[in-house]
Amino acid sequence: MEGSYQTNDVLTEHRPKELPGMLNVLTILTFIGCGLSYLVSLYGFISGNDPDKQIAQIREAQEKMGDGLGSKMLEGSVDMIQKSYDNRYLLLITGLLFATLCLVGAMRKLRKSGYYFYLIGELAPIVLAVGLFGSSFFSAMGILFSALIAVIFVILYSTQLKYLQNK
Repeated sequence: MEGSYQTNDVLTEHRPKELPGMLNVLTILTFIGCGLSYLVSLYGFISGNDPDKQIAQIREAQEKMGDGLGSKMLEGSVDMIQKSYDNRYLLLITGLLFATLCLVGAMRKLRKSGYYFYLIGELAPIVLAVGLFGSSFFSAMGILFSALIAVIFVILYSTQLKYLQNK
């Protein structure tokens, strides 16, 4: 009878750790977010190849609005479209790179090194966006929204560090 207990103890020692519920949910959400990020990066690259057409549409809208606040806010969009076009290759490569870092970080099998990959993949795009787009109204709103989501996920992952190993 004692031999069976020893066998169970040996099996329990070598059984892989199960993902805690919260960490499992965060990982699944990260996979979904990374997939969306890949799609958005590719769509932004493909759809941003004709900035003149987009700028012309904004100019038409500005003419209809007159010289009001809305028209001035749209001027920031023109600048953002032009900067996006000028930096389209950088935005594509970094978008794919940072999404991959988040994905790799989420797949690191309960290792703390995965957390650091994830951290870089989440926070570096915010720094890049601030550097590229500055503080026009629309870019600031987009950056703030992205930063809010990133910070929430970083905080949630940080609460799960106790389950991660240093391997």
